[in-house]
Amino acid sequence: MSKSNHKAYLLLSGGQDSFVCLVWALQHFAEIEAISIAYNQRHARELDYAARIAAHFGVPHTVYNIGDFLVATADSTLLDHGNHNAQHQQAANLPASFVPNRNGLFLTIISNHAFRRNEPHIQIVTGTCETDFSGYPDCRDSYIKAKEVELSLGLDRPVSIHTPLMWKSKAETFEMAAEAGKLQELIEITLSCYNGDETLHEWGRGCSECPACVLRAKGFYSFNKDLKNTSISY
Repeated sequence: MSKSNHKAYLLLSGGQDSFVCLVWALQHFAEIEAISIAYNQRHARELDYAARIAAHFGVPHTVYNIGDFLVATADSTLLDHGNHNAQHQQAANLPASFVPNRNGLFLTIISNHAFRRNEPHIQIVTGTCETDFSGYPDCRDSYIKAKEVELSLGLDRPVSIHTPLMWKSKAETFEMAAEAGKLQELIEITLSCYNGDETLHEWGRGCSECPACVLRAKGFYSFNKDLKNTSISY
Protein backbone atom coordinates (compact mmCIF):
# COMPACT_ATOMS: atom_id res chain seq x y z
CA MET A 1 0.00 0.00 0.00
CA SER A 2 1.49 3.35 -1.10
CA LYS A 3 1.10 6.47 1.03
CA SER A 4 -2.41 7.85 0.82
CA ASN A 5 -3.34 11.53 0.75
CA HIS A 6 -6.27 10.74 3.05
CA LYS A 7 -6.44 11.47 6.76
CA ALA A 8 -6.77 8.37 8.93
CA TYR A 9 -8.47 8.07 12.33
CA LEU A 10 -6.71 5.66 14.65
CA LEU A 11 -8.29 3.88 17.60
CA LEU A 12 -5.55 4.33 20.21
CA SER A 13 -5.82 2.22 23.38
CA GLY A 14 -2.33 2.84 24.74
CA GLY A 15 -1.27 -0.78 24.22
CA GLN A 16 1.20 -2.60 21.99
CA ASP A 17 -1.12 -3.20 19.06
CA SER A 18 -2.46 0.33 18.72
CA PHE A 19 1.11 1.69 19.06
CA VAL A 20 2.27 -0.45 16.13
CA CYS A 21 -0.84 0.54 14.18
CA LEU A 22 0.04 4.20 14.72
CA VAL A 23 3.55 3.58 13.40
CA TRP A 24 2.00 1.81 10.40
CA ALA A 25 -0.54 4.58 9.82
CA LEU A 26 2.14 7.28 9.85
CA GLN A 27 3.85 5.37 7.05
CA HIS A 28 0.69 5.00 4.97
CA PHE A 29 -1.41 8.14 5.46
CA ALA A 30 -0.70 11.84 5.04
CA GLU A 31 -2.33 12.79 8.35
CA ILE A 32 -3.36 10.92 11.50
CA GLU A 33 -5.74 11.71 14.32
CA ALA A 34 -5.97 9.43 17.35
CA ILE A 35 -9.17 8.59 19.23
CA SER A 36 -9.35 6.90 22.66
CA ILE A 37 -12.38 5.76 24.63
CA ALA A 38 -12.82 6.07 28.39
CA TYR A 39 -15.39 3.51 29.51
CA ASN A 40 -14.60 3.12 33.22
CA GLN A 41 -12.28 0.28 32.33
CA ARG A 42 -10.49 -1.51 35.14
CA HIS A 43 -7.12 -0.73 33.55
CA ALA A 44 -7.83 2.99 32.93
CA ARG A 45 -4.09 3.77 33.13
CA GLU A 46 -3.98 2.77 29.47
CA LEU A 47 -5.52 6.18 28.67
CA ASP A 48 -2.48 7.91 30.17
CA TYR A 49 -0.30 5.82 27.89
CA ALA A 50 -2.48 6.64 24.89
CA ALA A 51 -1.98 10.35 25.59
CA ARG A 52 1.74 9.75 26.03
CA ILE A 53 2.00 7.91 22.72
CA ALA A 54 0.04 10.59 20.84
CA ALA A 55 2.24 13.32 22.30
CA HIS A 56 5.39 11.35 21.46
CA PHE A 57 4.41 11.22 17.79
CA GLY A 58 2.86 14.70 17.69
CA VAL A 59 -0.56 13.33 16.75
CA PRO A 60 -3.84 15.12 17.69
CA HIS A 61 -5.67 13.07 20.30
CA THR A 62 -9.31 13.07 21.38
CA VAL A 63 -10.76 11.06 24.28
CA TYR A 64 -14.47 10.23 24.37
CA ASN A 65 -15.85 9.35 27.79
CA ILE A 66 -18.87 7.04 27.59
CA GLY A 67 -19.10 6.67 31.35
CA ASP A 68 -20.93 3.67 32.77
CA PHE A 69 -22.59 2.54 29.53
CA LEU A 70 -20.56 -0.66 29.15
CA VAL A 71 -20.43 -1.27 32.90
CA ALA A 72 -24.23 -1.09 32.96
CA THR A 73 -24.79 -3.33 29.92
CA ALA A 74 -22.00 -5.90 30.00
CA ASP A 75 -20.18 -8.35 32.27
CA SER A 76 -16.41 -8.46 31.84
CA THR A 77 -13.34 -8.65 34.02
CA LEU A 78 -12.08 -5.57 32.16
CA LEU A 79 -14.90 -3.75 33.93
CA ASP A 80 -14.79 -5.30 37.40
CA HIS A 81 -12.41 -7.26 39.64
CA GLY A 82 -12.98 -10.82 38.47
CA ASN A 83 -10.46 -13.42 37.30
CA HIS A 84 -9.21 -12.71 33.78
CA ASN A 85 -8.37 -16.39 33.25
CA ALA A 86 -11.91 -17.61 33.95
CA GLN A 87 -14.65 -18.19 31.38
CA HIS A 88 -17.22 -15.54 30.57
CA GLN A 89 -20.41 -15.49 32.63
CA GLN A 90 -22.65 -15.63 29.56
CA ALA A 91 -20.50 -17.70 27.19
CA ALA A 92 -18.31 -20.61 28.30
CA ASN A 93 -16.40 -20.47 25.00
CA LEU A 94 -15.22 -16.90 25.62
CA PRO A 95 -12.74 -15.48 28.15
CA ALA A 96 -14.02 -13.51 31.13
CA SER A 97 -12.38 -10.35 29.74
CA PHE A 98 -14.71 -10.24 26.69
CA VAL A 99 -16.77 -7.02 26.55
CA PRO A 100 -19.76 -7.64 24.25
CA ASN A 101 -19.79 -5.35 21.20
CA ARG A 102 -16.98 -3.16 22.53
CA ASN A 103 -15.19 -2.95 19.20
CA GLY A 104 -18.45 -2.27 17.40
CA LEU A 105 -19.22 0.60 19.73
CA PHE A 106 -15.71 2.03 19.46
CA LEU A 107 -15.73 1.87 15.66
CA THR A 108 -19.10 3.62 15.61
CA ILE A 109 -17.74 6.40 17.82
CA ILE A 110 -14.63 6.92 15.72
CA SER A 111 -16.64 6.92 12.47
CA ASN A 112 -19.01 9.54 13.94
CA HIS A 113 -15.97 11.61 14.88
CA ALA A 114 -14.63 11.43 11.31
CA PHE A 115 -18.09 12.15 9.86
CA ARG A 116 -18.25 15.29 11.96
CA ARG A 117 -14.95 16.28 10.37
CA ASN A 118 -16.83 15.96 7.05
CA GLU A 119 -14.51 13.30 5.65
CA PRO A 120 -15.80 12.21 2.20
CA HIS A 121 -14.19 8.78 2.64
CA ILE A 122 -13.65 7.78 6.25
CA GLN A 123 -10.41 5.89 6.90
CA ILE A 124 -10.18 4.04 10.24
CA VAL A 125 -7.17 2.14 11.58
CA THR A 126 -7.57 -0.35 14.41
CA GLY A 127 -5.38 -3.03 15.99
CA THR A 128 -7.81 -5.94 15.93
CA CYS A 129 -6.00 -9.20 15.33
CA GLU A 130 -7.32 -12.69 14.58
CA THR A 131 -3.99 -14.51 14.82
CA ASP A 132 -3.28 -13.82 18.49
CA PHE A 133 -6.69 -12.64 19.60
CA SER A 134 -8.05 -13.71 22.97
CA GLY A 135 -11.15 -15.41 21.61
CA TYR A 136 -13.08 -12.18 21.03
CA PRO A 137 -15.55 -12.55 18.13
CA ASP A 138 -15.44 -8.81 17.40
CA CYS A 139 -11.73 -9.12 16.55
CA ARG A 140 -12.38 -11.47 13.63
CA ASP A 141 -11.76 -10.33 10.08
CA SER A 142 -15.33 -11.30 9.09
CA TYR A 143 -16.73 -9.03 11.82
CA ILE A 144 -14.58 -6.07 10.78
CA LYS A 145 -15.60 -6.45 7.13
CA ALA A 146 -19.28 -6.56 8.15
CA LYS A 147 -18.84 -3.49 10.38
CA GLU A 148 -17.24 -1.62 7.49
CA VAL A 149 -20.34 -2.26 5.37
CA GLU A 150 -22.68 -1.31 8.22
CA LEU A 151 -20.92 2.00 8.90
CA SER A 152 -20.81 2.86 5.19
CA LEU A 153 -24.56 2.25 4.91
CA GLY A 154 -25.36 4.10 8.13
CA LEU A 155 -23.37 7.19 7.16
CA ASP A 156 -24.13 7.04 3.43
CA ARG A 157 -20.48 7.44 2.54
CA PRO A 158 -17.56 5.02 2.17
CA VAL A 159 -15.87 3.79 5.33
CA SER A 160 -12.66 1.76 5.15
CA ILE A 161 -11.38 -0.06 8.24
CA HIS A 162 -7.69 -0.93 8.07
CA THR A 163 -6.42 -3.77 10.27
CA PRO A 164 -2.67 -4.03 9.63
CA LEU A 165 -2.22 -6.60 12.41
CA MET A 166 -5.12 -8.88 11.51
CA TRP A 167 -2.90 -11.78 10.46
CA LYS A 168 0.16 -10.86 12.54
CA SER A 169 1.43 -12.67 15.63
CA LYS A 170 2.68 -10.69 18.62
CA ALA A 171 6.23 -11.57 17.55
CA GLU A 172 5.54 -9.99 14.18
CA THR A 173 4.20 -6.81 15.78
CA PHE A 174 7.45 -6.50 17.72
CA GLU A 175 9.24 -6.98 14.42
CA MET A 176 7.18 -4.22 12.77
CA ALA A 177 8.15 -1.82 15.55
CA ALA A 178 11.80 -2.83 15.30
CA GLU A 179 11.87 -2.35 11.54
CA ALA A 180 10.48 1.16 12.03
CA GLY A 181 13.13 1.93 14.67
CA LYS A 182 10.47 2.17 17.40
CA LEU A 183 11.08 -0.97 19.45
CA GLN A 184 12.32 0.79 22.58
CA GLU A 185 9.36 3.17 22.58
CA LEU A 186 7.01 0.22 22.18
CA ILE A 187 8.52 -1.45 25.24
CA GLU A 188 8.60 1.66 27.42
CA ILE A 189 5.53 3.80 26.59
CA THR A 190 2.77 1.23 26.00
CA LEU A 191 0.59 -0.61 28.49
CA SER A 192 -1.41 -3.69 27.49
CA CYS A 193 -1.78 -5.26 30.94
CA TYR A 194 -5.36 -6.09 31.94
CA ASN A 195 -4.46 -5.16 35.53
CA GLY A 196 -2.82 -1.85 34.64
CA ASP A 197 0.50 -2.91 36.21
CA GLU A 198 3.28 -0.55 35.05
CA THR A 199 6.25 -2.72 36.11
CA LEU A 200 8.82 -2.57 33.30
CA HIS A 201 10.18 -5.87 31.91
CA GLU A 202 12.35 -6.48 28.88
CA TRP A 203 9.16 -7.19 26.88
CA GLY A 204 7.30 -4.15 28.19
CA ARG A 205 5.14 -3.09 31.12
CA GLY A 206 2.74 -5.40 32.92
CA CYS A 207 1.94 -7.88 35.66
CA SER A 208 3.36 -10.93 33.80
CA GLU A 209 0.29 -12.99 34.73
CA CYS A 210 -2.82 -11.75 32.91
CA PRO A 211 -3.58 -13.11 29.40
CA ALA A 212 -2.41 -9.89 27.72
CA CYS A 213 0.97 -9.96 29.48
CA VAL A 214 1.51 -13.68 28.86
CA LEU A 215 0.78 -13.18 25.16
CA ARG A 216 3.01 -10.12 24.94
CA ALA A 217 5.96 -11.77 26.72
CA LYS A 218 5.64 -14.91 24.60
CA GLY A 219 5.64 -12.77 21.45
CA PHE A 220 8.71 -10.83 22.56
CA TYR A 221 10.74 -13.94 23.31
CA SER A 222 9.68 -15.51 20.02
CA PHE A 223 10.73 -12.31 18.22
CA ASN A 224 14.07 -12.30 20.07
CA LYS A 225 14.69 -15.93 19.20
CA ASP A 226 13.98 -15.32 15.52
CA LEU A 227 16.18 -12.22 15.60
CA LYS A 228 19.13 -14.19 16.98
CA ASN A 229 18.80 -16.65 14.11
CA THR A 230 19.32 -13.89 11.53
CA SER A 231 22.08 -11.43 10.78
CA ILE A 232 19.71 -8.50 11.32
CA SER A 233 20.20 -6.21 14.29
CA TYR A 234 18.04 -3.35 15.56
